[in-house]
Amino acid sequence: MFGLAILAIATCVGPTSGTEKLPEIALIIDDIGYHYENGRSVIELQRPFAYSILPFSPHAEKLAHLANALEKDVMVHLPMEADHANHLLGPGALRFGMSRTEIENSLIDSLAAVPHAVGVNNHMGSKLTREPEPMRWLMHAIHERGELFFVDSKTTSHSVALSSALRADIASTARDAFLDNVQTRPHIEEQLRKLVAEAKRKGHALGIAHPHPTTIGVLRDWEPSVTGVRLVAIGDYIEAHQHYGDEGPAATALRLAVSECGNESSDANPTENPNAQR
Repeated sequence: MFGLAILAIATCVGPTSGTEKLPEIALIIDDIGYHYENGRSVIELQRPFAYSILPFSPHAEKLAHLANALEKDVMVHLPMEADHANHLLGPGALRFGMSRTEIENSLIDSLAAVPHAVGVNNHMGSKLTREPEPMRWLMHAIHERGELFFVDSKTTSHSVALSSALRADIASTARDAFLDNVQTRPHIEEQLRKLVAEAKRKGHALGIAHPHPTTIGVLRDWEPSVTGVRLVAIGDYIEAHQHYGDEGPAATALRLAVSECGNESSDANPTENPNAQR
């Protein structure tokens, strides 16, 4: 298709035999739902990305239907209380102090607001994902909903969300890197190089990005096979590499960012602020 010269030069590998399995990368695009054109543009990329949609956002249903029609995996980007900047959470947020019933009912409502969802990951959540009891309640509720998987966005290094999901017998994993906390092309390209290197080191890696125009441009130009990795859908990635993260070989995963997906970083703009007027 097309290539990204800088990435190709930095990470290009020689031809592989037909029996050699390439390292696998999956990418989740978070914060879908508040900006229709950006959401549509990133969903229409010819890549098996997953799209994590903020519940109750203005374009949630329409973009979820579009992603599903294009055979892309849809996820619920579930807002959870953070240490700071909670004005960015938007509707449907899970907060510390909510009862078990409130958490379960809120999850059910959020799942209903995002058609075709096959999994869940946290939006923000640096406070709530540190709390064992709310995480236990949430994972039990996810487990009760059926064949949903969970991805810990790792907005804090002290998250217990993944370990709670594992104890609840949910297919689950954790991200390795945020790609665009700094929204410049050189930074995003560098994060992609590091994600590729991590995939080659341990056989697989999971990245999270956002529907910013700069990110969309970089991902449009990126050709994974040129860098010696294989891009796979998140559903396939979870099936092959679940139970990794704090509980397995990915314990040494990249510590590239622990901010709230860009929301709290001093050198990044808020990512698709749910309160912004469009």
